Amino acid sequence: MKPPSASPALEKVFVSSESLLRDSIALALRIVRSGFRPTFLVAIWRGGAPVGIAVQETLEYHGIHADHIAIRTSSYTGIDQQAKVVRVHAVNYLVSRLSYEDQLLIIDDVFDSGRSLEAVMAELRRRCRRNLAGQIRIPRVSGPGAHATNSWLVFPHELQGLTREEILEHKPVGESFFENES
Repeated sequence: MKPPSASPALEKVFVSSESLLRDSIALALRIVRSGFRPTFLVAIWRGGAPVGIAVQETLEYHGIHADHIAIRTSSYTGIDQQAKVVRVHAVNYLVSRLSYEDQLLIIDDVFDSGRSLEAVMAELRRRCRRNLAGQIRIPRVSGPGAHATNSWLVFPHELQGLTREEILEHKPVGESFFENES
C-alpha cells in the first residue's frame, strides 16, 4: 500500500510523547484545582484521546471519578485541508446517560477553527435536549505555558502526510518500516 501523499511544504512542529503527557497532566491539574468535578469526560477522537486518557487518569488519582468516552469527529481530508461539514460519530452512549445534573468535560488536543467542538455541542444539544449536562467545560490552553502556532502540529502517533525523511527523523522507526511499500 502506498502512503498518502506527504506534505513537505507546510511547516510542521513535532510534539514529543513526553511533552504531550506533561501538557495533559498540567491541564488536568488546572481542572482539579478549579473545583470542577466532571461526572462525564469526553475526549474528541483522535487527537483528544491521548490527552483525555491522561486527564482522566489524573482526575481519578485525585479522587474525581468521571465516566469517560471518546467521540469521533471527521472533517480533515488531508493535512491542513478540511471538508465543509464536520460529522460527529459515536454519541449514543453519552446521549443515553447524560442528565441535566451531570457535569461534562470535553477534551481535545488542538483548538484551531473550533468547528469540531461546535459540531459536537450542536449534536449534543440536538440529541440530549433537556438532558444535556447543566455544566459543560471545554478547557483551553491559555496563560503561562500556552502553545500558539500557525504550524501544523504532528503528534507522537501521527504518520499520515509525513515524508519518509520526517518519519525516520522524528519517529522511532528504521528503514524496515518502509519494507511493505509498493
